[in-house]
Formats: sequence, C-alpha cells, structure tokens
Amino acid sequence: MSCWLGNPVWGEQAVRLKSGLVLRGTVVEVPGVNQSAFALAAAAENRSLPVWMIDDGLRRIYVHKKGMVAESSVVEDLAQRIAIWQSVPLGGRTIGGMGPTLGVSDFNDYGQRVVTLRGTDGSPISLLQGITEINARYTRLDALRSTPTYQWQSRIATSAIPADQLAALFARRIDRSDYGKRLEVVRLFIEAERFGEARAELETMVRDFPEEPRLATQLKVLAQNQGMQLLQEAKLRRDAGQYDLALQILDNFPLAEVARTTGIEVQDTIDSVRGRVVSGGRLVEQLRGQIGQLGEAYPQARLMAFADEIEAGLSPDSMARLNDYSQLGGVGDLPLENRVALAIGGWLLGPGSGLQNLTMAVSLIDVRDRVRGYLASPDPLERGQLLEELRQMEGGNADNVSRIIRWMAPPLELPDSARDDVDPDLYRMTTTITGRDRGGYVVRLPPEYDPLRQYPCIVALHPIGATTDSQIDYWSGPWQPESGMRMGQGARHGFVVVAPAWTRPGQLSYEATPREHAEVLTALRDAMRRVSIDSDRVFLVGMNDGGSAAWDIAQGHPDLWAGMINIGGDPSSYARHYSSNLKRVPMRFVFGELAGTPAPLVRMGDFLDRYMKADFNAMVITYRGRGPEHFYEEIHQHFDWMRLPTHRRGDPPKSVEAVTMRRGDQFFWWLEIDNLLDQIVIDPFLWDLADKPSAAEFSAGFGAENEIRVRRAPGRGIRVFLEPSMGVRLDQRVTIRHQNHKATVDFDGSVDFLLEDVRTRADRKRPFWTYATLP
Repeated sequence: MSCWLGNPVWGEQAVRLKSGLVLRGTVVEVPGVNQSAFALAAAAENRSLPVWMIDDGLRRIYVHKKGMVAESSVVEDLAQRIAIWQSVPLGGRTIGGMGPTLGVSDFNDYGQRVVTLRGTDGSPISLLQGITEINARYTRLDALRSTPTYQWQSRIATSAIPADQLAALFARRIDRSDYGKRLEVVRLFIEAERFGEARAELETMVRDFPEEPRLATQLKVLAQNQGMQLLQEAKLRRDAGQYDLALQILDNFPLAEVARTTGIEVQDTIDSVRGRVVSGGRLVEQLRGQIGQLGEAYPQARLMAFADEIEAGLSPDSMARLNDYSQLGGVGDLPLENRVALAIGGWLLGPGSGLQNLTMAVSLIDVRDRVRGYLASPDPLERGQLLEELRQMEGGNADNVSRIIRWMAPPLELPDSARDDVDPDLYRMTTTITGRDRGGYVVRLPPEYDPLRQYPCIVALHPIGATTDSQIDYWSGPWQPESGMRMGQGARHGFVVVAPAWTRPGQLSYEATPREHAEVLTALRDAMRRVSIDSDRVFLVGMNDGGSAAWDIAQGHPDLWAGMINIGGDPSSYARHYSSNLKRVPMRFVFGELAGTPAPLVRMGDFLDRYMKADFNAMVITYRGRGPEHFYEEIHQHFDWMRLPTHRRGDPPKSVEAVTMRRGDQFFWWLEIDNLLDQIVIDPFLWDLADKPSAAEFSAGFGAENEIRVRRAPGRGIRVFLEPSMGVRLDQRVTIRHQNHKATVDFDGSVDFLLEDVRTRADRKRPFWTYATLP
C-alpha cells in the first residue's frame, strides 16, 4: 500500500480547483484511484503520480492535478479535538468489506450505538460502535468489545449527529465542573459553526463559572457570529428567489445583538428586495400613463392588458427585463411610442432587446400568444393553423421567436389533479395524467416558485426497491407538518427536483436498456414543458442502482447535463466503452470505502481511472470505513458543487466526438445518426454473448466557410441540427459533407422546425432552428 500512496504533503492544505471549488485536507500524490492488485503492482514500477488524494479525515477525495488552478496553500488544521474513552479491542476480525446497513440505533449517553449490517453470506451482523474522537468536521467511531470482536474504524460527519444526542454525550462524558473541558466543547461548536449550541453552552458556563468575566464578552462575539450566519441565510434565500422568506428573516433580525456595520448590511439586503419591487411598481404606473397618452393610434385595451401582465409578473427576478425601459422610459427626448416599445420588447425578448418600434412590439404580443398556443396544443390541425398565422405576422421570425420562447413561462401547466394532498408544491405526474405511455414522475417545486424565473433542476433516480418520494425527501427534505415546509437543501437552494419512475415491476437491478433511458428522458422533457427549468443547469443524480443508471444515461446522452452525481452505483457493461463521452460532463462519484466485496476502488477502480485525466472534470469521494449508504452528510458538498458558475451546460462544441453501441444512444449535441448498423449494436440482455464488443465512433466538426464535415457516422442516415450558439452563420449558406455526399442549407428565417423542436425536445433555451439530412 505504501508504494501506491506516493508522496504525502504533510499538514492540511487548501486546494483550489479550476471549477472554483476549494478542498481542504492532507494531500497525497498517487498514480490513480485503482487499488486492484494489478494496479498496485504497476504503480510500484511507475513514477508518475498525476492524481491528488485529499484526505480531510472524513473522506478521501481524488482529483487530477491538472484540475488545480495553482499550488495548494497551507491552512490551519482543526484546532479542537475531544477524545472519548471507549472499550476498544486490541484485536479481532477485520472488516474488509460490508453489505448494506440494515439498521442503526441512536447514540446513547455514552456515545455508543448498535449498527446491524448484512454479512457477506446474507445474514445480519450486529456491532457495537463507540465515539472515540469528536472534532468540528468528523467523529471517529470504533467497534467496541463484544462477542465476536471486530476491528472496524469509521468516520461520520459531526454535523450528522443530532444536537440532543451530542448534548447528552457531553453531559455524561465531560466533567461539568472542569472549566477547561467545558471550554473545549464551546470551541468545538464554534469551529463547527454551530453557534446556537455554542451560545447555549456558554450561557450555562456564565451561570456555572461567575468568576470568569471573559465569558460574557465571548457571548457578544457569538451573538455577532450568529447574526452573520442569519444574514448569509437570508442572502442565500434571496438569491434562490425566495424573497418573502428572506424578508421574513431580515425583518426579525436581532439588530440589537450585532455590530452597527452588520445592521447596515441587513438594511441594504432588505432594500435590494423591496427597493426593486417598489421601483418596478413605479415603472408600471409610468408605462400605463404613457400608454394612455398614445391615444387611439394604438390598441389601448391590448396595451393596458399587457401592462397588467407585466405588473402581475413583476418580481426582483423579472425586473431585469425592464432595464432598457428603466433607463430610457422617462427620457422626454425619446418619442413616446419608442419608450412604450422598450417596455414591451424587454418583457417579451429579454434584457437588452432595444426594441423601439411599437407596431412591431404589439405584433410580438400576438406572436407570443400563437407560439404558446402551438407549444401547448396536442392537435396537429390546430398547430398547423397557428403556424400559418405566425407566417403572416410581423416579427414572427426565428430570431424573435427563439427569444420569446426563452423568456416566456412554460407552455403547459401542472394540473391540479396531480397536486399532492399534503404538500402543495409536490405533483405526481403519472402516465395517465401526462397522456404518454412512459415517463411518469414526481416533481417538487422550490418555495415561492415563479414561472418567470429559471430554476436549476435535479433529476433524481431512486434505488431499486425505493420510491420516487424517497428522492424528494433526500434532495428537498421531508415534509414538516409543523411548519408546512420542506427544509432540505434542494428547497433551500431553490432547485426543482424531478424523480422519474424509471424501474419496471419486479426489476432487481439496473439493466442498461433503452426503455430505462426513455423513462428518464421522457419524464424530464414533460417536466420542462410544465416547469420553468433552466436547461443549462440540469443535474442527473442517482443512488445505488439509480447511481448506475445516472452514470450510464449521462454517458449515453452527455449533451443534456450540467453534471452527474453517482452515489454508490456500479458501472454498466457499456461504461468501459463509453467513458470518452463524458469529457464535457462534470462528475462526482461517492462511495463507502468498504462498500461491497471487493471494495469499490478495487472492483471499479479501472473504470474510475479513465476519468482521472486532464481532459475530464471528475471527482471520486470515498467515506472512510463506511459501507453502501446514501451519505446524506455529503448533501452540502453536492449543492456547493452544483451551484458553481462553471458547472453549466455550455455552448454546443464545434467538434463532436462520441461513441455508441446501443440503440437510442445516437444523438450527440447536434449530430444524429439514423438506423445504427446492426454489427455495432449490442442488446444489453445479450452482452455476455457478444464477441469482442467495440463501440463505433461519431465524428463531425466545423470547417472553414460555414462548412460542417461529418467524418464518421455508423448508420444509414445523418441529420445535422443547426442553431446560432453553435457558431454557425444561418444568414449564409451552410454546407454539410460526408464522404461523397453533400447537403446545403439556405435558412429563410421560418419558425416551422424551431417550434416543433421545442415542442418535442422541450429545450426552450437552445432550440434548433433548422436541420439537414444526408443519406
């Protein structure tokens, strides 16, 4: 093992990644994540150490060196550690691999609990664990003397221990008359930023040790820290679009307990919400007055109704649409109709539209209504009629329509019949309600959901045997009847959570079939038609078999995701061949160090090593001494990672390089292959019968003079889809070549294909405007 560990860099360090994430821990250079016997033997002869293992005591995090922005910097180690004596055996059976956890008791007052595991033979094993060390980041647990005796040390996040159990432990195991020991507890709470618990303990110390005057001063410092924590929570809620909740926090802020500068910051934060709303109200009243001054030259009723629409949709989020009008709407030198047009154009086309033609602006209101009707209609005849009307309208071109679609509310609504009886923001979208033969799902909206704001989304795949509701509870938090809210991190950070019903009755494991892919993608697309989801911020996540599904679906459809999180899922048969498809998808893999036999980095280390390269954005995390779990302790790190500005689906690449060997995995970014060749397709149920399976390559790229060349296409038909963010010039002829075939596109600005693309794919942010086919 020592040869594999490489060169340690002693002391805790802060490692900043290119993504913007900062990791802390002890850094060790290693050749990779693969810990199989073969890999360890090869590492002994290989001097290359391209991977950093960052050990923070709770988990080990593996990243490639090239993922850093600079050399790591030394930071202070954890300052406060509290040792707890337990009866730890000196010998016993070593636990080298673990089955699923069947049950875990609460900690008793002595810091002990019983953990029941499934043994390798399937029988339950009960072990007594005891807390032997506590610090701000993690708590160390050791197996205690029992019959039989086991050697097993694991770590859990200290934040995962309920406050009442921790308080009971300290009350029992810490001498309440020992001032120094009591102060250690306070320091630990402060370092863990559990200021409420630190303050409560300090207040009891003030009563128990009245001769210590410094304690009262520390209480003031803690009050300030608590205040800053509360202010940061209010800002987080504001930035997540939860303005009422943010104001509720700020309006009840304990100003008397914090510094004056903090009070000023609180007022500034209040003004950033209320001030914008008040400003927006003034702008609407100004707009109504200007519409009235226009007289009968323009449709008064239509324009007043649109002003009412703006007022109804006005929020701190939508205020940006009125930026042009805010700056120029009161400028007397600008003709009145130009100023009114700026307001309408900004609301329909987004900030910076600069539209000053009122006749065009009025027409765009009608264009928007026809577009919404088209996207919502299930009737082909009605859609055809609406399309014909759009062709005759001023402004009904692809450029305007694509911008209108981006900024309008979703075309379909979530039906009241699907609303949960208890949670008003939870909808159960069965196939009966959606009208499709697959793709049922449950969706949970964030607090204060606004259809005019675009929200990041988690598509969460449940483990086999679990329910879709289990994913809502994990990511958005369980329903709290007392508060009438969910207090989990998805709700807190303003994420939509979609939980597809991706399994079939009686299914025992992930099967890597096109059916499972279709269940997930159909659910996502239906949700995007009904919920304001930012299609550039959709994260695919899964647990156990759901993690296997997330891994495989991300590889088969990498153009859809801002990132993928796999919690405890093993790779599918396709994973070894599809790894190159994930170069543009940020990834997090989370495992228990001892999950299964052999352990994860032994049985799948060779798969994960494929992502430990400079051209991937991957992170592998193993929890020390832990088995197959869902690791709720990692929830804050998941959201820190998903909220990074760098973790967005970017513009389509100018060169598509992908592989496939399964029907359904034949569309990548802007290139689609029809009728995959039979000799490259492997049925997932017949994988073991395949002779030397090998993936076939897709390859296409942009050339000079608006040309696209398809180099490799393993099928009998090619479609190339086009839209401006690809970098292609649609106001000029586009030429597509493949071997001796050639197609040209002279785009006329029509919206026929664009609307149908949005109706079927539901991507309102990056719709394709046109396409070309080659034989």
